[in-house]
Amino acid sequence: MTHAQKTYTLFSQTYWDSHSKEYKNIVTINSVPDGPLRQISRKINFPYLSPFSGNDPRPCTKNCGIALASSCNPCGLMTVDEVPNLFSFLSMNGYKIDTSITKMLQTSDIQYSENKIICMIHYS
Repeated sequence: MTHAQKTYTLFSQTYWDSHSKEYKNIVTINSVPDGPLRQISRKINFPYLSPFSGNDPRPCTKNCGIALASSCNPCGLMTVDEVPNLFSFLSMNGYKIDTSITKMLQTSDIQYSENKIICMIHYS
């Protein structure tokens, strides 16, 4: 029996870390992943990035999402500085990085969101 291949998108997203009182670019994923990546996925709320947008009603798709836990700080979220470690984790755990689709999306004129696409991955 074959299992269906699942595809996920990894993003770089600006995040206000209220503990360190600084902005960070963290790694997020578009949905809860299957496989070992699920173990380092965290559902989080994204605080407003500007005090001027705090009263705006935002749908859940804008203020909650899934971030990856840091490989360097077990209580923190993964930053883009940890992407090389993430790629090692992905390759050792059966995920495939789809470089052709990633390249196509990164060079497209279409604006997907305010987040930057890191890559597309597949897991089966």
